[in-house]
Amino acid sequence: MNRYMMISTDGHAGLPPEKYREYLESKYHKAFDEALPRQIRMTEIAEEKFLIKEYNDNWRSGIEEDLKGAWDGTQRNKVLDGDGVVAEVLFPDGITEMNAPPFGAGLSLKTWGIDKDLQWAGARAHNRWMKDFVADCPDRRIGLAIIPMCYDIEMAVKEIQWAKDNGLGGLLIPSLWGEYAAYNDPRYNPIWQICQDLDMPLHTHAGPCCDMNFDLPGAMGVFLMEFHWWAARPLWTMLMGGVFEHFPKLKFALTEVGEFWIPGMIHMMDVRASVKHTSGKLGDFRSHLTMKPSEYFRRNVRVGASAMMDKESVDAMHDIGIDNMMWGTDYPHPEGTWPQTKDQMIECFKGLPEKELDKVFGYNAVDFYNLDLDKCLGIAKKIGPEKSIFAS
Repeated sequence: MNRYMMISTDGHAGLPPEKYREYLESKYHKAFDEALPRQIRMTEIAEEKFLIKEYNDNWRSGIEEDLKGAWDGTQRNKVLDGDGVVAEVLFPDGITEMNAPPFGAGLSLKTWGIDKDLQWAGARAHNRWMKDFVADCPDRRIGLAIIPMCYDIEMAVKEIQWAKDNGLGGLLIPSLWGEYAAYNDPRYNPIWQICQDLDMPLHTHAGPCCDMNFDLPGAMGVFLMEFHWWAARPLWTMLMGGVFEHFPKLKFALTEVGEFWIPGMIHMMDVRASVKHTSGKLGDFRSHLTMKPSEYFRRNVRVGASAMMDKESVDAMHDIGIDNMMWGTDYPHPEGTWPQTKDQMIECFKGLPEKELDKVFGYNAVDFYNLDLDKCLGIAKKIGPEKSIFAS
């Protein structure tokens, strides 16, 4: 085929906030009606505080109809066709700052300063909308269920089973567990077990962080130094904790964290897990692992490379592992490639071997999410970018 099969492993979708009400259980309607004005006002304040309102308004100007693809399936398919994207993985928080699920159930999934029962209600509301959104076009949408798993293991297991039964393709889990048990705690084993049994990949995504005072000088710079760390912390907690040892088919995707630092992380994990004179006094923290951390990474982990996919990130792909890399547009967020996806892709990937681009653009995702290859190729033959534009 003379076209690439493009599968974006980082897309975002969500309803206008007031529309989540119809997907909430009725017993939460009163709390929703009281919380909605506060949620909208907090969004407005955040835009003003971070000095991004003017930036966002300018970016959205002229593309308002396309941005409705955050919740409108017909419009979304038009955007995908224009980008040459066959299918995409769907995280919450559609248009940045504007389409988060209620009660703190959005991308950050903080485990403090929230009502955990309400957060679960917001997550279920989003999951039930996502079920409908995916069912509208199942060949092109890989919906992720939001799972606030730290509070109640049994509830999490039931929601994961529901998600699988209703056509969703993976899970978003909290990156920060706060006062709750870290993910190397055996209490989470029932979750790892059902995810392995049902082949439901786990995901963390850039964005969550500890509480910070953003009024202080350079606070946003501090966040930019740390955001990838918070998203990746569950990964090495699980890896060093033996989760991938005991659940060898469990899948984990680390999304939108930049890529240039990951080879160093992989190397550091191997160094820390090796027997060194300098670590002798630390006791035995490695005998429960039968492989190097880098080997678990190669087997169980994939990187959803989006938004920050630049030359430095592309250069890091081989050190990370071509088989571990998956591309994404981050639509409809302004830091992503859309609406200049084609131009940005050519700038980053022009001249790379076709076999490598085949994997990064689509085949790795087909394997990771168990997609129907024939259907994906059929769509790609109609809308995929021509391979010749990436040739040297």
